[in-house]
Amino acid sequence: MKGSKEIARFLKFPEIGDIELLHAAYRKQIFSPHFHEGHVIGVIEKGCLGFDYRGERVVAGAGEINMADPGEVHNGFAVSEEGWQYRMFYLKPGQLDRILNECCDQKIPMPFFKKGVIRDPGFAKKIRTLHQDFENPDISRLEIESRFYSIMTGFMVKHAFQKAVPKSPGSEQNRVIKIKEYIQSFYDTDICLDDLSRVAGISRYYLLRVFERDTGLTPHTYLNLVRVKRARELMEKNVSIIETAHATGFFDQSHLNRIFKKFYGITPGQFREIKRKKYERDKA
Repeated sequence: MKGSKEIARFLKFPEIGDIELLHAAYRKQIFSPHFHEGHVIGVIEKGCLGFDYRGERVVAGAGEINMADPGEVHNGFAVSEEGWQYRMFYLKPGQLDRILNECCDQKIPMPFFKKGVIRDPGFAKKIRTLHQDFENPDISRLEIESRFYSIMTGFMVKHAFQKAVPKSPGSEQNRVIKIKEYIQSFYDTDICLDDLSRVAGISRYYLLRVFERDTGLTPHTYLNLVRVKRARELMEKNVSIIETAHATGFFDQSHLNRIFKKFYGITPGQFREIKRKKYERDKA
C-alpha cells in the first residue's frame, strides 16, 4: 500500500457456489451507503476500515474480520491516510443458510451476526488463507470447497447469534466405502464435493465429518494419496513424469512434484533416478 495508488482485484468462481472475491487496497475510496443480498465476510490485512453499521460507527483493524448481514445498510471509508487493505468474500443469498442447515440437526433461519467487526485471530487467519488459496492452481477444487465449508461452518457455529449444534456423525461405513471407490475410479478428473455428496447420498458437511472420522483423512488428502500412488505405478513402468502428471489429474509436472514430495519425501525425478540405479545394479 505504498503511495497513493489504489488497487482492486475482483474474481468470480461460478464452479464453487458462484462465490465472488475481492482483494483491494484503498486510501481515498469512500463507499456510499449500500447493502448486499448475501452475507459479506472479509479480513483486514493492513490499515483500518471504518463503517457505519446498525446505528454505530465501527472500525476494523488489521487481523480483524469485517462483515455484513444481507440487507444491512453500511458504508465504508479510510480511518487514516494509510487507508486499508482487505480480502472479501461476497456470498450468494442463502448460501450460509444452506451450509449451516446441512451441519445441524435442527432447522435454523438465516445466520445473524450482531456485530460488523469480529475479533478472532484464529478465524481471521483461516479466512485470509482460504481467500489466498482460491487463486492457487496447486489446490484442487475438492480441497478448496472442503475448506470453505468447514471454515464457514465453524465460523457460524462460534459467532452467529443462533445457537447451532453440529450433527453428530453416525455409522456410515458403507457411504465412506462408496466415496473411496468413486475417488479411486475418477482420480484423474476434477472431482468436486457435490460429486461425492451425490454418490454417498449425504450432505457435504456431514460427508466431510464422517469421511475424516472413519479414514483419518480429508477427502482431498485421500484424493492426492490415490493420485500419487497411481503416479508411482506409472513411473515404475517408465512413463515420463509429464505424461504421468496429466494421466493422474495433476495440473502440470510441478504440481505433481510438490504433492509427490509431500507424501514420499522425494520428487518424481529422484524416484525415477532411484529406480534406474536399482535396475542397473540388478542387471549387473
